Amino acid sequence: MKPFGLFFIFASILPPLMIFSQFGGQVEYGVLLSQYLGMVSLIFMGLLQVMATRMKGVEAVFGPLDRVYVLHKWLAILAIAAAFLHDSIDADAISKGGETDGLAKELGEIGFYGILILGLGSLATFIPYNIWRWTHRLIGIFFALAAAHYLMIPNVFSWSDPVGLYVAGFCFAGIASFAYLTYKGMVGRTKTYEVEDVQIYGRITSVTLKPEGKPISHDAGQFAYVSFDQAGMGEVHPYTIASAPREDGKIRFCISALGDYTSRVHQLQVGTKAQLSKGYGGFRKMASNRDQIWIAGGVGITPFLAWAQTLTGEETGQIYLYYGVRNRLESPFEEELEELQNRLPNLHIQWFESDMGEYIDGRLLKILQGSYFDVMPIAFCGPEVMRKTLMRDLKALNYPLRQFHYEEFQMRSGLGFRKLFRFLFERLTQYSGKFAPAK
Repeated sequence: MKPFGLFFIFASILPPLMIFSQFGGQVEYGVLLSQYLGMVSLIFMGLLQVMATRMKGVEAVFGPLDRVYVLHKWLAILAIAAAFLHDSIDADAISKGGETDGLAKELGEIGFYGILILGLGSLATFIPYNIWRWTHRLIGIFFALAAAHYLMIPNVFSWSDPVGLYVAGFCFAGIASFAYLTYKGMVGRTKTYEVEDVQIYGRITSVTLKPEGKPISHDAGQFAYVSFDQAGMGEVHPYTIASAPREDGKIRFCISALGDYTSRVHQLQVGTKAQLSKGYGGFRKMASNRDQIWIAGGVGITPFLAWAQTLTGEETGQIYLYYGVRNRLESPFEEELEELQNRLPNLHIQWFESDMGEYIDGRLLKILQGSYFDVMPIAFCGPEVMRKTLMRDLKALNYPLRQFHYEEFQMRSGLGFRKLFRFLFERLTQYSGKFAPAK
């Protein structure tokens, strides 16, 4: 994510601090703190709604969309925490007790608890995607109720004051973003494609699509949101595009069977219509005049296939692709990679098969690259566990991690609730056994 985006978020919550200097001697500190936290929550939630639009300006300000999802999660946690503290601190000192006051409180309560429940549900990744996706859309409605609460509830300042207008601007931006998303959801913001070919290679399905009209815009290495007009395949999911932009507009996806939905992709029929978004993400090819390392794990080879298709073989930089698979003979990409290596003299491919006890680690990379190891940028795409292990190895070898580039595989991540519940269950079972009556 971009430093400018982080600075923008931090700077956005500074103007409301004016209420402490303006009303510090007139109102209790707890009232001012409660109102400040409420404004912080609204500002953050307004920004979250804007991020959800996935408009071009979002990536320009906050960074590639895969990083925006990570930022979105933590910003949502902060917004909910601020709303919880706002609701917990007693701020009834300025309550007027009128009908409008009572309605405003009810709207605030409904909005807060609706966002709290749906927000926590978003962090619980064991909730099925299709349920999460539809309930997550409702957050915009509860945000609108929270914004109405802000505009109606008595404050130490009027919402028509500079501070009030400032926060109201974020409220209206958030509501407008929600309306935009709702409108686009009805009229569509995708391009229509047709499934031209389906090839099945074990757990990986290769799907080629051709556009019915104007194709989507994308760069090599980006991902797109896809849904298929076939029974049981209507959910929208992001997949990395495994092909570079082509003149005929055709696109290929290579999808691994990792869940309920992806396990049904092999059932796609030729001729099925599909809806594709434009390309997203900042996992773009590095400068071709630099020696570099590409590391892929499993289906994480897809962005590198797209990158390699854009190469001409005349680039001055040498590319070392290290590909980790379970078994090379079972890989659907062996022939394609061999053809790329034969065509591109500067592309060097080395396979690592876990069935043979071969793994990619930092120490091995340093041995293979020698004295140039520290200056060569690394691009990685693969499982999260593999990435974290590799980054830990590289850090121990004093490799500058600012040169380590990767894309987030998970667009929806939690806080480890599943592991926490498993841990608590194991401890409960352990202790219940200790204190069981002796036979």
